[in-house]
Amino acid sequence: MKYQKQPLSIAEQIAKLEGRGLQFEDKNLAAKYLSNISYYRLRAYTYPFQDNDDPCMDHQFIRENITFQDIIDLYVFDRRLRSLVFNELEKVEVAVRTKLSQIYSESTKNSLWYAE
Repeated sequence: MKYQKQPLSIAEQIAKLEGRGLQFEDKNLAAKYLSNISYYRLRAYTYPFQDNDDPCMDHQFIRENITFQDIIDLYVFDRRLRSLVFNELEKVEVAVRTKLSQIYSESTKNSLWYAE
């Protein structure tokens, strides 16, 4: 099966989203976001606001008042949350590795136990 979709320009991406019911307060700003984040990365953040079950609906937005800025706000929230979670997860990872290293070093009487 050959992939048939052609690439969309930034203006075409905006038009496609607008055609689905997304509102734009500033299309120039939206174009800047889309040129740095990418249409396909942001698309994941549009799914909760669209009808994704009915193929005839072509991913139409189910609420009339959803703006591009709402999608950006959700993206930024997700990015910040991911950063916070990974920061805390790193602390847990370091603590677990430290405990494992200490326990194995003491029990084997070998500080290079991991190399064997």
